[in-house]
Amino acid sequence: MSKFCPECGKEQISQNAEICPNCGVRIKKNPEKSSGIAAISSFVFAGLGQVYNGDFGRGFLILVGTVIGSMFYFIPGLFVWAYGIYDAYTTAKRMNAGEIPYQETNALHMILFVVLWFVGIAVFFILAAIVAAFVFGMSGSTYY
Repeated sequence: MSKFCPECGKEQISQNAEICPNCGVRIKKNPEKSSGIAAISSFVFAGLGQVYNGDFGRGFLILVGTVIGSMFYFIPGLFVWAYGIYDAYTTAKRMNAGEIPYQETNALHMILFVVLWFVGIAVFFILAAIVAAFVFGMSGSTYY
């Protein structure tokens, strides 16, 4: 059983309670999160493990941190990416143990995040091509 009510988020007094004493909602057992899937998701797409754990905003921040860290210096981006893998794994473990409130996995958010990931990559390469064309086009070398 979870240590937190899925409706109001208040900590439960008893692990065996079937009804939340704070809001009166019936407490059901949440399905287990796979910590392996969370870690592998974050390994393949930075931030996707957080989205799998039900936290789209945190996943987006991990993605942005990885991209920005990798653009300026490779090592900070690598550290943010590795932290994202660790965070996704431990968050899934903590949800299963009932240490933190359970958040439902939303498949639509996961798909949207992967699409956002690919759109971001495409925009990055398009902007890089535009900047390269501008820089090399303005270099002053003209042939007549």
